Amino acid sequence: MYAVFDLETTGLYNRDRIVEVAIAHVDADGHVTDRWTTLVNPQRDVGPQPLHGIRSADVRRAPTFAQIAGEVLARLAGRIPVAHNLSFDGRMLAQECLRMGLEIPRLSEYGVCTMSWASHFLPGVQRTLAHCCEAAGIGNDRPHEALSDVMATAELLTFYLGSTSVVPPWDDLRALVAQLEWPAVPIGAAEPVRRGAGASDGADFLARLVEHLPAVPDPPQADMYLALLDRALLDRHVSATESDELVGLALDMGISRQAAIELHRGYLGALAAAALEDGVVTEAERDDLGRVAALLSLTAEDVDRALQPAEAPVAAPSRFALRRGDTVVLTGSFAESKQYWAERLAEAGLHVSGTVTKKTGLVIAADPDSMSGKATKARRYGIPVVGVEAVDLVLARLQ
Repeated sequence: MYAVFDLETTGLYNRDRIVEVAIAHVDADGHVTDRWTTLVNPQRDVGPQPLHGIRSADVRRAPTFAQIAGEVLARLAGRIPVAHNLSFDGRMLAQECLRMGLEIPRLSEYGVCTMSWASHFLPGVQRTLAHCCEAAGIGNDRPHEALSDVMATAELLTFYLGSTSVVPPWDDLRALVAQLEWPAVPIGAAEPVRRGAGASDGADFLARLVEHLPAVPDPPQADMYLALLDRALLDRHVSATESDELVGLALDMGISRQAAIELHRGYLGALAAAALEDGVVTEAERDDLGRVAALLSLTAEDVDRALQPAEAPVAAPSRFALRRGDTVVLTGSFAESKQYWAERLAEAGLHVSGTVTKKTGLVIAADPDSMSGKATKARRYGIPVVGVEAVDLVLARLQ
């Protein structure tokens, strides 16, 4: 009878995109009979991560809205739509459909908004989902996770149903929704993806390389791999996107797992040689080598061996260097304002721009896996994209 749904989005405006959707079917008595959810790849920056908790790494392998539109519309068709703030969720859903050339019914005219009905069933209570649930004794452990919000809204609907007479005040909607026409969209274009499914701890890329390939060729193939590795390690973190890039390049270049390990050892050796240049390896330098080794699936023993004086100097791979006066671009929704980070970078002697060009030195993102236009363009140009957590590290290494 009812289709309770919730959307998490990149923002509040028509230009924003859906990043997660959940739908639950509820019968006339308020019992949940079915539930479904998936992340959605917005093909852009995911927006306010502190609010919805969705990372770019989560959605990068999720289906686009066009790929799950058939499933969404089929689960809504013929049922009374229910949402907490139905006007907003209905508008955002309609906008996604319009991008596909589809027109759907105006849900706010044919549905139940549990927020609007709050003043009737919960007089005197603030209308947010959190306040309504608290007043009705409903738990919601993961607010702003679409499925959790849907289940909380479904319970709130059940609470409303239990507070009415035998016939709810919106019972006439049943006949109306049965007459609505919904566009026919194929179902099954993609499988749903849950939170965390597309994430990476950064060090797993080595395990994804095949074991047996022809021996790694001489440079420039190895040099290309080491250059990409150096850019990835600039912030001492291998993002999920960088992990994919390293795996793709290694496979294209014929670099097997064992060959990659040897290249990693050589890279670690070059870092160790730089640390040994002044004859003293500080605790901070050793900690840094250990951090790099862990990211490269190497051990503490590999660090010890790298720090042993070598008869022949280790050839240093091509290193990324950021210099004062270089251009840096910020992208994403930062916990602090962009102005805060822009001022910090400017104080360090860097030029902050709003546009990525081939001359840009570095892109600093609120999320290192950002799919914003700026981050996507930077990767196409081979410009490093690092997370905002790495700003101090980057500034400390300015040349």
